[in-house]
Order: sequence, then C-alpha cells, then structure tokens
Amino acid sequence: MIKCIADAIDFMSLPAKCMEGTSGVYRVLKKYQSLVRIPLILVLLLTSANSASASLGIVDFFSDFTSSEVIIRASQDHQGKAVFELLDGTNVVESQIVPFKAGAGEEVSKVILWQNKHQRDYYTAKVSIFNDTKLHDNKTYPVSYGTVAMPSFHVVDFSPSNKGVQLLLRPFNPSTVDIKIELLDSNDIIYTKTKEDVSLTSNTELKIDWPFLLNNSEKYTVRVKILTHRLYAEPLINTYIATFTASDDVDILPDDVEVDEYGASVTLRGESQVPFDGFIDISAINRATKLTKTYRQQVEEILVSGKEDTAGVVWKELGSGTYDVRIQAVNKENIALDKYDTVLRIPEVEEVSETPAANGTPELTGYTGFAAIAVVIIVLVAIRRKRGG
Repeated sequence: MIKCIADAIDFMSLPAKCMEGTSGVYRVLKKYQSLVRIPLILVLLLTSANSASASLGIVDFFSDFTSSEVIIRASQDHQGKAVFELLDGTNVVESQIVPFKAGAGEEVSKVILWQNKHQRDYYTAKVSIFNDTKLHDNKTYPVSYGTVAMPSFHVVDFSPSNKGVQLLLRPFNPSTVDIKIELLDSNDIIYTKTKEDVSLTSNTELKIDWPFLLNNSEKYTVRVKILTHRLYAEPLINTYIATFTASDDVDILPDDVEVDEYGASVTLRGESQVPFDGFIDISAINRATKLTKTYRQQVEEILVSGKEDTAGVVWKELGSGTYDVRIQAVNKENIALDKYDTVLRIPEVEEVSETPAANGTPELTGYTGFAAIAVVIIVLVAIRRKRGG
C-alpha cells in the first residue's frame, strides 16, 4: 500500500512527455495532481507512522516490589531498549534500562529485579520500549504491598541449589495456584518449569531438578512466580527471588566404603549439575608412630546429579598397626567436597613354622595356606547364599 502511494506521487512529478503509453488512471492523476498530491502525501505519512509504531509493542507487563517483567513482540527486526521505572506519583524512585533484540514475529521477555527497599505501600511501575530514541509503546502496572497483595499461603522454604529447587508452601486458607519456576541469567529467562492447578490444602512441597549443566562459579538467580486463582478477578501474582553460586559437589556413600588390610574402595555420587572430575585422597596415620601414608586415585567417571562411580587404592608399604584413615573427595582445585573417617587395624604376620607335622601330613603354609583358606571361605559363603535363597 505504501509503495503504491509513493509510486503515484513519484509519477505525478514526471514531465508530460513521459506519460505516453500510460494507463488512464495515471493520466487522470497527472491532470489533477494539484488536488490529489497533497492528500496522498498525508496518507503516506500517516500510514508510515502507524506501520512503524505497530511493528514493536508490549504484549504483557507485570510488576511487584520484587521484580518486573515485560514481554515484547516485534513484526520486524528491532534492536532497542526497555526502560523500567517505579513511580511514586510523578516522581521516579528507581529506574533500570535493559537492551533487547527481537526478530520478526518473535516475542522477547526481559526481567529486572528492583534493587531498592521502598517505604510506601503503593507505587506505579512503568515500562517504555524504544528503538533508538523513538518511543514505540509503554504500559503501567499498579504495585501494592500489604493486604491488597497478601497471598493465602506462607513460603516456608525456597532453596535453589546446584541440583535444583526445593519449595515448601504452608497455606493459611485453601486455594489453587499455578507455580512457575524461572532460572534467570542477567535479565533473561533461560529455563521455565510450570506446575498448574496445585491445590494448597496442606503443606505442599515442590522439587525440580535442573535438566541441564551449570557453569562452575557462576551466580544464578531463581524466581518463583505464584498465581493464585480468584473467582471473579484476575489471578493474584506474587514473586520470590533467591540466588546461588554453582559449584561441583559429590557425596561419599558411607555404606559403600570398604577398608581392609589390602586397600580401600570408595563410591561417590554426584550432587550437582556442575560436573565433578576429581579424585579420592586417602591418608592413613599410624597411631603409634604417627607415620602418615597418602594415596590418590582419579575417579574414572565424570559425575553429575545422581550418577555414581567407585574408585579404589591398594596399600603400599603399610605395615601392621592401627591406623586412622581419612577419605576425601577432591576436585581439580584441590578442594575437599566430602570426607569420611574410619579406623583400620592391620595384624602382624605370624611366622610360619618349618617343623613338619608329627603324623607326616604336610602343613599348608604361606600363600598356599592362605589360598586354601580363601577357597574354603568362598565355598562356605556360596553354600550360605544357596541355603538362604
């Protein structure tokens, strides 16, 4: 449409000799150009202005005292900024600017966390979106504190971690809510998990594990957005914010630790979505001599939440005596993430008599005797298992 009007205006600017072979419509436009040209220019300007303003708009806007979120939709590529403001009447008490980039037909969400603690119970939140210096759209949202925005539940626990999120709600009155958990990276929502129509009639716990890997030492922000259903009104929305710094983490499983006179075996389980690629460190301190022996073994598997692997060491030059044994799970930065302590006694090796038995039957000595005893033990264990099964 805009192109057709522009072509008509350009055509009327041509000299008369250029009209040969043109249609009757264009000849009429040329004849009455003094009457038609100005209205066409006005229509072109208005159409262009409306088209430009409609190409970038705000789909939804929400705010409370904790955070604010805007959803922007573009009908063509745009790169601009969203200006968030918290107003006390006409006075701006806090302002934040967030850049955004939106492709044609794309919706983009931007979230900010209010930084200041405000003294009043009522404010107005406002967001304005600009492309360069041109204002394309703006919206406001009433922000209130106290009975107007008081939910029918109490957040007993909200604990995000390397593994996921744990949320515990205690209701004051029965209600039905939608719970949306969002993982934020700066001003962007990088993950969302929603539980709809959750009935709050008693203490309600919600656990969500992160389905992706986290970056070590990176600080993450988690927002819980709870929408309480109301019969004759829009849902009441309350948001809660918590942060954590991601790091690798493992547990030593006590029931799967084996320590004897030959060595030690340790099972580790991942407890974080930051991968653990580390070692087990084992130290044995002789209680009598205070002599310490240390051993290190690489864990073969890279561990994340719920994944297990077993590593072991064989004692070298560890003589008889009583030892305090400490087992540690250590990462690449030599930080001990978990530990387990136990005590080990290695008996003295008895000297083998070289005198043959009186009845002439040779005794089982040395490794031969040990092997025979081991075979007997294995057979007895197998018979016991067979009887028990």
